[in-house]
Amino acid sequence: MRHLLLFLLLVMILPGCTPLHAPKISRPSFIKTDAYPLLGETGSLESIKTTVTRSLEALSRLHPEDKIMIGDRPCTVRDLKETLSSFLAILEDAKDVPDLNRRVSRKFDLYEVPGPVLFTGYYAPELAGSLEPTDRFRYPLYRRPDDLNPESGPFCLKMLPFYCEKRGYFSRKEIDTQGKLSGRGLELLFLDDPVERFFLHVQGSGTVRLPDNRVVRVRYDGSNGRPYTSLGKVLINEGRLQTNEVTLPSIKAYLRLHPGEQEQLMNRNERYIFFKTTETGPQGAGDVLLTPYRSLATDPAVIPPGSLCYYSTLFPLFNQAGEPMGWQEQEGFAVSQDTGEAIRGHQRVDIFLGEGGLAAQTAGHLKSRGKLYILLRKDKDPF
Repeated sequence: MRHLLLFLLLVMILPGCTPLHAPKISRPSFIKTDAYPLLGETGSLESIKTTVTRSLEALSRLHPEDKIMIGDRPCTVRDLKETLSSFLAILEDAKDVPDLNRRVSRKFDLYEVPGPVLFTGYYAPELAGSLEPTDRFRYPLYRRPDDLNPESGPFCLKMLPFYCEKRGYFSRKEIDTQGKLSGRGLELLFLDDPVERFFLHVQGSGTVRLPDNRVVRVRYDGSNGRPYTSLGKVLINEGRLQTNEVTLPSIKAYLRLHPGEQEQLMNRNERYIFFKTTETGPQGAGDVLLTPYRSLATDPAVIPPGSLCYYSTLFPLFNQAGEPMGWQEQEGFAVSQDTGEAIRGHQRVDIFLGEGGLAAQTAGHLKSRGKLYILLRKDKDPF
């Protein structure tokens, strides 16, 4: 979803996908650093191997000479593939993290993304639901309507959702409050909580546990093409929460404490997400399976999917009661594998955190400044 937008370069390649309103993009200059920092690692090297391999598989489906941009610099899909292939070979040969750092510094140029970069997190939640409506389960998740994108066709919709989707399709208010899609057989599942449904739209994928304990995975399958509005910013701008109070738990708490305001507040975000079931785990751009802490959502206009990255930022720590108790630096290699409607510009990165309670806790509180680097193989560096 939020997180399934493919390369913007495809706008000019796929027939019928010319955007109605092409965005004006200010491309930053990523600065090559000669003071190569010590690249630490707080995760498993096996997980980054998996991440790189998955991105290589996705890139192999694109033409190697397709043009892309990293910051304000031209690059090709081939450059990304050869960078990832070289990095994978180093991962296989490196004896330990210091050895990995030495090999990487010899083989790759490092470009610092002008910062500070704001890091947030996203995850795949689990919700209670039903295949049929009941008194408890009465809030539907909808399939993608057939008339969402009549001009460009489903292939175009799959490849470039926010460019190909029909502008001016029904808003969240029209769908959820006015029932514009009711009676069309588009209900995929029914949930028991409108607040959790709203945030499933924000996260883009998750699991739904049925009354018989079966689990159904759902994922993004298009949107109504309307702009995303941050509910946190709405609450700040209207004086309902202070800036330093806004977290995912505090937003949910406000909505639950003010049930009479829930609907009109959630309707302020006109963007609406449609879902489909899937047999696999959470996926990003190009249907890449995401890896916790290794998969990043970035703005594809400046950091396209398949870019090899290194990040360093602070992550929240929690006590046994699940309350935040401090911060700890997290750093490591990662790959851009996803995108998001709220992730715009080079100074915004969303880190995929996985599934389960800890992922939800961390995503709810992660909002830290940090550093981001892009790596390119030295003999393939186009800059």
